Amino acid sequence: MSARNSLPLSLPLIATCLFSAGCDDSLKNVSLIEETRVLGARVESDSDPAQASPLPGEHASLRFFVVAPSGAPSFSYTVSLCSVGLSNFGFPPCTGDPFASAQQIAAGTGDARLDFVVPEQVDLQATPHAFARGLICPDSALNVAADGSSSCTSGSGKEVAFEFPLGGTEDSNRNPSFTDDGLQLDGEPWLANAEPSCEAESSPRVSASSAHAIRVTFPDADFEELTQPTSVDPARETLLVSPFASAGKLDHGFISLSADTPPEERRVSWVAPALPDGSPTLVRFYFVVRDARSGEDFATRALCVVP
Repeated sequence: MSARNSLPLSLPLIATCLFSAGCDDSLKNVSLIEETRVLGARVESDSDPAQASPLPGEHASLRFFVVAPSGAPSFSYTVSLCSVGLSNFGFPPCTGDPFASAQQIAAGTGDARLDFVVPEQVDLQATPHAFARGLICPDSALNVAADGSSSCTSGSGKEVAFEFPLGGTEDSNRNPSFTDDGLQLDGEPWLANAEPSCEAESSPRVSASSAHAIRVTFPDADFEELTQPTSVDPARETLLVSPFASAGKLDHGFISLSADTPPEERRVSWVAPALPDGSPTLVRFYFVVRDARSGEDFATRALCVVP
């Protein structure tokens, strides 16, 4: 059985909204970043960032990927983590008190992050998964009531939920990862820039209303081998890539990749926005890759649109 994850306002509207915490307005372009959004979550072991299923006694972290059109989202948050059994109907209840929690009361920039240690005494047969649930408040402080319940001082906030397998179980998993050269723009390496701007020459420049191809590649090892209960079950993992942009138009909300997907199908097209006032505009891009067992990774890129 695969782990499940739930993040509001994140993936394109696949089927009837796979994520229980909420869905975007169906009239919105889900790939367009017009407000603070939660796009993904990643668990990684301190000793091995690619390990998405920490073992009992192991130090690890959970980080939510929070983004904004400006590139610097401001938010407060609260999140807790507990061990759970398996369920075929939604998220299962915690089997006991949370074993880790984190809060940021005042709105600020940075990561929505929870550092934790998987309890040594966790029963991996009864509770092979961990489950995180929390609230992220964009541009708002967090209000914690006397009974421990939380709310945003401004707005309703975004409830987040994420379930992942623990190490030592049959669902143990590793994260797929974007490499430095894993993204290309029009056939050229598209590298990350810590401080992108239209004033700096380090950001790629494209013309207004022009069309471009973004290609995504991953190491072969990221398509992990799977146990095949039957001959029709996949032998290796499929990766789902979701691209987002702060302006312009992407022609696909997601790309499904297998180890055998040809290079020409590992791409998405993007059309740059028009510039009504003729001023150069910085466009930010966000990419999320996930497998079916709660392995995830994120990447950010930027370019400048000029007249």
